Amino acid sequence: MRLVFAPLLVLAACGAANGDGAGERQAPAAAAANAARSAPAAPATPAPATSPPAGAAGCGPRAPESPCQIVGTWRVIKVYNPGNQDPLEDEMGMVGSSLTVTGNSDASGAIRWDGPDNGQFDHSDVCTGPYLSPAAAPRPAAARATLATALKAWGVAGDAGKARHLGCDEGHWAVPSDASGKWFGLVLPMGRRMAFEWFDKRMVLAERIG
Repeated sequence: MRLVFAPLLVLAACGAANGDGAGERQAPAAAAANAARSAPAAPATPAPATSPPAGAAGCGPRAPESPCQIVGTWRVIKVYNPGNQDPLEDEMGMVGSSLTVTGNSDASGAIRWDGPDNGQFDHSDVCTGPYLSPAAAPRPAAARATLATALKAWGVAGDAGKARHLGCDEGHWAVPSDASGKWFGLVLPMGRRMAFEWFDKRMVLAERIG
């Protein structure tokens, strides 16, 4: 009996071993395939933005004169005129007016008033090819002091020392602030807000609306 059944026992043992081994080798592969099918698809990695968002910190690091921090549509919400008895009086009717700043890409950008044209100041003023002075460019102490006073009067937290000059390839925007006319009035980007210098030592506060 041992001679008859021994080969069968050996074959059965080998078959069991081979079958178990195959199962052990195939199970991980099958499990991996099932896991891959059941796992949620990984979210697609978004393509990097071609330019930083307007107002972003470090905007235009390779182009320190880029106006990207102020690109957008803005609405005037406050004014400051140190020559008025009430410095916060809107005697020129600027509050509520909007302006749009477009960036310089293949074509020149611009700064222009959108309206309403209430006749209190010149909506035909256009700055073509706007650019900001490097942050280290010197700034007139008097204008910087007026801006600091305006920020305090408006109750707005901002550092007048970080204001930059605005320049235009053609046209102008606000008042020239040096004899050469290269740089124009101060501009202080503050994310959703922007302060800028206007004629007669005025300062204007605008909020981003687009």
